Amino acid sequence: MRRLVPLLVLLALVCLPVSPASALSYPVTKTTDGAGNGTLRWAIEEANARGGADSIPIEVTGTIFLANALPAVEGDLAIAGPGAQSLTLGRGPLAGSFRILTISSGNVALEGLEISEGDFAPGAGIYNGAGSLTLTRVAVVGNEARSGSMLDAPARGGGIFSLGPLTVRESVVSGNRATATEGAGETDADGGGIYAAGPLTIDLSTISGNSVLAEAGTEASPAGGGVFALGAGVLTGVTVTSNSVAGEGAAGSNLRLPGNLTLRDTIVADPRGSGESCTGVADSGGYNLDEDGSCGLDEGSDIVGVAAGLDPVLRENGGPTPTHALLAGSIAIDRGNSFGATTDQRGLPRPADFPAISNREGGDGSDIGAFELQVPPPAPASGGGPVLVSEQPADRQPPNTRIVKGPARDGYETKAKFRFASTEAQSSFQCKVDKGRWEGCRNPYKRTVKPGKHLFKVRAIDRFGNVDPTPARFGWRVKPLS
Repeated sequence: MRRLVPLLVLLALVCLPVSPASALSYPVTKTTDGAGNGTLRWAIEEANARGGADSIPIEVTGTIFLANALPAVEGDLAIAGPGAQSLTLGRGPLAGSFRILTISSGNVALEGLEISEGDFAPGAGIYNGAGSLTLTRVAVVGNEARSGSMLDAPARGGGIFSLGPLTVRESVVSGNRATATEGAGETDADGGGIYAAGPLTIDLSTISGNSVLAEAGTEASPAGGGVFALGAGVLTGVTVTSNSVAGEGAAGSNLRLPGNLTLRDTIVADPRGSGESCTGVADSGGYNLDEDGSCGLDEGSDIVGVAAGLDPVLRENGGPTPTHALLAGSIAIDRGNSFGATTDQRGLPRPADFPAISNREGGDGSDIGAFELQVPPPAPASGGGPVLVSEQPADRQPPNTRIVKGPARDGYETKAKFRFASTEAQSSFQCKVDKGRWEGCRNPYKRTVKPGKHLFKVRAIDRFGNVDPTPARFGWRVKPLS
């Protein structure tokens, strides 16, 4: 019997369940691209081979120039760089066309890096297939999804193409393109910045300066310069501005919304190209600013038809990723709701409530969008206590008026439609066409005209009675049919 005891113990140990291995880390210590130990390519291959939830800390700065596409990520993985301003993943100067990063499966997190110069369709920067992808403090910039022949994949997702769940936090998606070039035939050009077929969450981020173009000779209908969203989702504390669509049937310069997308505390402004800001109606969670009134926002806390007052240039305003700052006097200041956020995109405190500016009813004094204007420190007053520099005398400053959208400059359509905005909330408007009189008008303004040259003017009148002395002007020509 004594001889059987060691054998029984050994069998018992062999039959014990094996506990899963703990997560492993594969540090990247080189900016070179290759299969050698310490490169990003090596780290992804090692994580894929092992399986499980692993991490890749990138411990170098600069640019990792890729000779070809990185291996697709297959499984749970966290890739963390030193910061979007410190590390870039991009194509090498002599490299061919490929996307930068593919997610095949798993829960994948990217943080603290920049993805740029991808050239592939769909998803030139990042392609997320069956995975769940989260971006935090990431910059996705300067990527292009192109379709140049009938055999090419659709030009979708210049920056990001996602079939699975996608979450974007404290990040910027800018300067990406989806382009259907001549000869592409029947194809699609959608989502210059983001094409999201699955659930979409964007928090405290900027979607700016992305574009969709369908050149003459294609049958594509360009849509969603900033975001093309097919599924349900929520945008909270986001600035969506200066995105564009161009081509026949262009739709949604900033947002194309076939899905159920909710906007909260979000700015949608400055549509470029030949489309309105939104195509499709967004659900409003409140406290949004829709500059051209095309998003269908209808909550009482929403601001519609008023210029956002954004710095038109995407700048380094502090924090890990660039932002569009709110200019002094912007109607977005203190008119928002943080919905529980304690910082803005830059990581600065939110809300920063100016005592001299009234909050929106039910709001908490935070600003609308991704940027929170900080309250300056009190300035000492001679002979008395401190006075906030934000306190201002009664308003005697007239508003500025801007035409956001008008008809074709040279076309056959006799029904003209204009959208316009004032730099001050609660403004009313007066309009005139050709040599007619100034008359009170609603935004948008519609008018049927005869063939010939025409001139439309509009001026804003703020709630204090100040009249814009330099009305906005728009000239166009209607050509006769015969």
